[in-house]
Amino acid sequence: MKAWLENLLKTKVDSKPERGDYSVNLHRVLVGKDVLVAVYSNKEFKKYFDDPELTKNGFANFYLSSDFLRQQILKIISEKASYGSGESKKFSINLEFVSANPTGPLTVGNARAASYGDALGNILKKAGYEVAKEYYINDVGVQVRKLADSIKLRMRELGGEKIEFSPDLYQGEYIRSMAKEFMERLIPDEEIKAEAIRVMISGAKETLDHLGVGFDNWFSESELHKDGKVQTVILDLESKGYVLEGDGAKWLKMDEGQKAVLIKSDGSTTYLMNDIAYTKDKFERGFDKAINIWGTDHHGDVPRLKAGVAALGYEALRLEILLHQLVVLKQKDEKLKISKRAGNLVLLEDLINDVGKDGVRFFFLSKDLNTHMEFDIDLAKERSNKNPIYYIQYAHARLSNIFQKLSIDPKIFKIKEENLRPLEKPEELALIRKMVKFPELVEDVANSYQVHHLAQYSYELASDFHNFYEKHHVVQENNKELERARLALCSAVKIVLGQCLSLMGISAPEKM
Repeated sequence: MKAWLENLLKTKVDSKPERGDYSVNLHRVLVGKDVLVAVYSNKEFKKYFDDPELTKNGFANFYLSSDFLRQQILKIISEKASYGSGESKKFSINLEFVSANPTGPLTVGNARAASYGDALGNILKKAGYEVAKEYYINDVGVQVRKLADSIKLRMRELGGEKIEFSPDLYQGEYIRSMAKEFMERLIPDEEIKAEAIRVMISGAKETLDHLGVGFDNWFSESELHKDGKVQTVILDLESKGYVLEGDGAKWLKMDEGQKAVLIKSDGSTTYLMNDIAYTKDKFERGFDKAINIWGTDHHGDVPRLKAGVAALGYEALRLEILLHQLVVLKQKDEKLKISKRAGNLVLLEDLINDVGKDGVRFFFLSKDLNTHMEFDIDLAKERSNKNPIYYIQYAHARLSNIFQKLSIDPKIFKIKEENLRPLEKPEELALIRKMVKFPELVEDVANSYQVHHLAQYSYELASDFHNFYEKHHVVQENNKELERARLALCSAVKIVLGQCLSLMGISAPEKM
């Protein structure tokens, strides 16, 4: 679509047919019917749209023409998996997510960030960005020391001592299992922390692999200290006048008289100090932008990290931090409690085994990251149209079945534009209209990070297909021209729906 048309049609509307495929307030551009006449007289406009409609309240509704819609089937079939892909932005993004403290197995609390981050990375790549997915290993500080202390105490307990556990130590069954294993392997005390971290990260990698989530890089916090990068940053901040001293500690000087601890009175660095150094390292590695996905409990850390990064001289827009809200699991109307330290764990691995990776991923992707969500385990396991992921995958299986019955390979299906003219039913055109929006959706989500819009779009596309399939026969005994046209339509739908599932990291079944 030409640039002038894209600029005109800035106000996109919902799927209500009476409002057109696009709508614009003419009062914001020029006034009156003269504008509409001038627009419609343009030859370029006629390639895309039927007669525009001017409403009483000053809006113009634009409807994509049937000819243009049918042409898009050829485009989709021709481009296949490349359909909707953006041109290279020549812009690199470091996308960091999950990054759970290696103090216990991954829980369902980590699943939301894992599903979201992986899908967002896929969409950004689809839109033309260079993306590196990264997991930050917090292997320095108080929490990993407590992990080692917890294991050591369990080892002593297993050796026959009577031990009192402080409530701030880790007490899950996984601590007892590691203690037993380490005793059998004769792991010395001085190696317990490093070995415990290794075991935890190995388990996290295995669980994330089961969820279909992969990372391009696993970055250890300890490397920042080993390479002197944390010390370099504190010296840089001091030279720029952003460090205050008080109570034996060093503080980051922020706006409006606020401050945040960088180095504690005992000489240890805070998470903030390390995160500032980590963000600088990302930019020094050549990334144009860093996107961090954190839990909502880090809300207060956002302005502090942004202030620290700005103090180093980096533009504010180069760092974005997205927060995901809490997750509540529900099964048989009972809400399950999650606490790593107390040992009340609902492990991500167990949820994947119970629901399946596709169900886990889709349910987490279907809600806005900024909203609290309730994960209904029973619904996620249900094999019926009530379960949205089942409904979407069933649409893909139905599409596959059509071609299997006719012994046709949809990947090599070819057709000419004139053979598509039989496609004129409202349900057929509605399907194409929905598919035409896919490239826009990819670009929109890449800009807004609203990944749940892809999940919603997938459901709507599946719904439009089911509606078409239940009203119209694809296979025609006496009208092979119509059959071929509808097969082309189904081939295009299969491509786009398959792309949606792929971007969400969900399988596209050939059978159900």
